[in-house]
Amino acid sequence: MEMIVLDTAADRLGFDPKTGSLVSLRPKVAPEVELIASAPGTPAFALQYIRDGQYVMTDSFSAATTEVSPGQDEVVMAFTGVGGLDLDVTLTVRAMTDDPMSRWSCHVRNASGLPVVDVQFPFVVTPDDPAASLVRPFGFGEVWTGEQLNWLGADEPKIWQFIPECGNSSHYPGSWFAQFLAWYNDRAGIYLACEDTEGNVKRFSTPRRESGLRLGVAHVGDWPTDGERTLEYETVLGSFAGDWYDAAERYRSWSLQQSWATPLTERTDVPDWLLDSPPHITIRLQGYLDDGPAPEIVEFLPYEKCIPLLQGVADAVEAPLVAVMMSWERGGPWVYPDCFPPVGGDQSMTNFCSMAHERGWQVGSFCNGTRWVMGHRFNGYDGKEFFERNHGADGVCRLPDGEMWTEGWDGSWRPSYGCCMAAEATQRVALDFVNHLLGWGMTSIQFFDQNVNAAAFPCFSHDHGHAPVPGKWMPRAMELVIASFVDAQKRAGAVDALQSTEQPCNEFHLQIFQQCDVRVSPPCSGTPYFAPVYHYLFHECQIMHGMMSTGGEPYALPIRNAWNGALGEIPGAVLTGDGTLLNRETFNWANWEPKMGSNEDSLEMIRTVTAMRRGAGRDFLVYGRMMRPAQVEGIEVIEWDHEGKHYAVPAIVHTAWQSADGRHAVVMCNWTTEDRKVTVIDERLSSGAKVRACGREDVCEDLGAEGEAIVPALGCVLVEG
Repeated sequence: MEMIVLDTAADRLGFDPKTGSLVSLRPKVAPEVELIASAPGTPAFALQYIRDGQYVMTDSFSAATTEVSPGQDEVVMAFTGVGGLDLDVTLTVRAMTDDPMSRWSCHVRNASGLPVVDVQFPFVVTPDDPAASLVRPFGFGEVWTGEQLNWLGADEPKIWQFIPECGNSSHYPGSWFAQFLAWYNDRAGIYLACEDTEGNVKRFSTPRRESGLRLGVAHVGDWPTDGERTLEYETVLGSFAGDWYDAAERYRSWSLQQSWATPLTERTDVPDWLLDSPPHITIRLQGYLDDGPAPEIVEFLPYEKCIPLLQGVADAVEAPLVAVMMSWERGGPWVYPDCFPPVGGDQSMTNFCSMAHERGWQVGSFCNGTRWVMGHRFNGYDGKEFFERNHGADGVCRLPDGEMWTEGWDGSWRPSYGCCMAAEATQRVALDFVNHLLGWGMTSIQFFDQNVNAAAFPCFSHDHGHAPVPGKWMPRAMELVIASFVDAQKRAGAVDALQSTEQPCNEFHLQIFQQCDVRVSPPCSGTPYFAPVYHYLFHECQIMHGMMSTGGEPYALPIRNAWNGALGEIPGAVLTGDGTLLNRETFNWANWEPKMGSNEDSLEMIRTVTAMRRGAGRDFLVYGRMMRPAQVEGIEVIEWDHEGKHYAVPAIVHTAWQSADGRHAVVMCNWTTEDRKVTVIDERLSSGAKVRACGREDVCEDLGAEGEAIVPALGCVLVEG
């Protein structure tokens, strides 16, 4: 039987006339390339609902009747009696010859009385290609390539469920910080995106199926239990040519048109001190590791003892600092909300903040977000009585069966419950906490640690004033809580305070957070599929810092901060008790001993990156838009072995930028202790391009006739023209 065909400006799509399943997608520029792995078991959609407190998944094959109706420019697929319920789903696919994208919409009529959690469509499965790559705007930003694709898990119902095993932030808006997926090889690729401006919750996933790799999206929540709804936005699907930059550029051109995308050049809520790029220096007050003993750190207590240690860092990097105080909570590291008074006492913390402000520094804290910690393995803290006395259960997120949402990833040493952002109890406790930090004099508030990527946690409670499934109430609750924090800042007179979030802030919340914590992974260290997808999409809208990025020992800090510098992030490090920096291969903590590498080199790399951000590079590295990289030749890959691990890291990391007024620049950062000559090839640079170098000496000169430039040891270069 012949398939039903739709034509867009760029593609020809094919559908099974009996089932409605997508069976073909071929780009017109390469009609011999098939981008869909068709299989008999591939449905047109899948759907989850709750019955008796349990998830039930069904799909289009369960419909009592299926009618696929082709038209001139669309296909309408009507599925009635889905899953044996009084539940109908209608999918409509439109294609116009003047639009490169096919456009998908969904209508649901539900008279079953059962809550629908999500509808999953389009159902897109790519071929199993070992040479392909996959773009995921997830976490810190990811591009999976080749063998890495085999690490992805199987497509099974539980990966689409809101359950502790799948995390509490793995949705959009949350750890999925943008609404697109892209898969590509050297011939062509598939681009899938939701053009939703209202923060509707979604789950994206890229699991493996027998026939290939699924590019999946679940449209979550706000479906009626007794009524009808047409999804308010369209999902677009089409082919593209190129790599992840091309896919990200397509999404960026849409996202930056939306209300959340005010550039930093126009924002009025970002304090001047943050725009001045102060290095972020962490001080951990209890314990050396999360999963380990948690004694008070005598070198840092009382807090006033930290001032001379920080002064040594400030003098070396020639800039004001942000001191980020961590693990100060009364109950032990990260024990929330049984936090006060802090170890060392309220008065000492207040004195410390005052002394820091006198020096032109800022003070802040990472926190624990909306989690209620019940205990701490390494100091014997037992929070059951505090939880009961303060009616903690009133704000805890609930699973479909009514049970409390127990966190799992750190439960072995810090058992906790996730708390619902919409619950009045959660909001009250959070506001009290932030008021306390503002009262000390803190100005950098990363309350939404653990709520990674500015995610509100899912909840199925019937008692928190929201619908009893995850949905649009979640980002609305986040907005409400941040608004209460801003009001608290005004009452405290903290006009220059800011709100930050752990991991990149999702696009929908860009305008309510001024900063985010983006932990980069240089080659051979950290996350192997890390890519600066977030930087490419949203750098111009948000200040980022990389204080807790990683790097290979014994050069961890120079490498980390070279990558921070090139990617447009504020540099930073963790302080140890003798005033030196923790130069270890870790995203956050490690034992102070043995010391690694050169502290002087680490400080110099921070100094030059900061000088570039505050000087010649400000229009690009603070306010600029990341562009596709230039071609830079002559970069040596430095190889070494350390404690049984082999490293191979380019001596120079480079990026390209566009300023708000349209100027172009290439930035290069050299983490090694030798000056290095490279050749820059970039047709976007004019013949009169200038080279501005921040190193042991600052230099401004013309770019060589052949594009040659010297990148100084532990220094940065801006080629502008």
